Amino acid sequence: MTLQKTSISIQPQNAPTADTVGEPGPGRPTWRRQRTELGRVVRHVARGQVRTGLHHARSLAANVWNFQVRGGRFGAECPCCGWRGPAFLSLSNWRAVQHNSGCPNCGSRSRHRGLALLLPDLLHDRPAGPSLVFAPERALFGHLHRLLGDALLTTDYLRSDVDFPGEDIQQLTFADNRFAFLMCNHVLEHIPDDRAALRECARVLMPGGLAVFTIPGDYHKQQTWTLDKPDANGHLRHYGLDVADKMRAAGFGVVTPTDMSLGRPPQYHIHPGDMAFVCRK
Repeated sequence: MTLQKTSISIQPQNAPTADTVGEPGPGRPTWRRQRTELGRVVRHVARGQVRTGLHHARSLAANVWNFQVRGGRFGAECPCCGWRGPAFLSLSNWRAVQHNSGCPNCGSRSRHRGLALLLPDLLHDRPAGPSLVFAPERALFGHLHRLLGDALLTTDYLRSDVDFPGEDIQQLTFADNRFAFLMCNHVLEHIPDDRAALRECARVLMPGGLAVFTIPGDYHKQQTWTLDKPDANGHLRHYGLDVADKMRAAGFGVVTPTDMSLGRPPQYHIHPGDMAFVCRK
């Protein structure tokens, strides 16, 4: 298969200029957003979903406090886009509230900020050749483009705004040993046969190549838990540390589980336990 880069429409958010760093600017939560969040609280409580409603109320209160009350204090910095401000957005779902989670400028979450800090050092030590990113995310795309330049290629099974649409990670059409770098960010938990997906990733990675996987999981536990049906997020498994054994069995010679929060300055707000699995072939 001949690799040819096509024009794609994923565009990174503009990083703030030197004049706007430290200003809430486009990243400040608007009153419209907060009214929307208040509407979610009311709807969930009216439906009897009290716990979910309380989670949304807590995230709303935290965002009002951080952005409207505390104002110009500096407590957060996004390595993906350069935004600085009092805090990251508190986000909530049916299970919990995550404080200091979302960047109000580029939308990065903890895992994106962790990768933005981790990848520059890793990418210095890779063979020359193209790089492939599965299911590219807007929050990290600009940072990856700055690191990889024209070597950056993207693929996704469902989306068309990528270089190689329609690629099934369980059965890729690329030749063996084709890529110097692969990144798969929060994909494997949605894939029916994750072992096949890992084997395919190892097959298309060239010898000495680098692959980085992030997968949501409970890494205080050793064993992966397979679900009877997809959960509310479409996840088929809740991963444990044994996923590293799957990666080794798939053909990766070296697998290093890395907690991306360790040793990072607090203003980046990378949540403890956000893991990246750094693999070498």
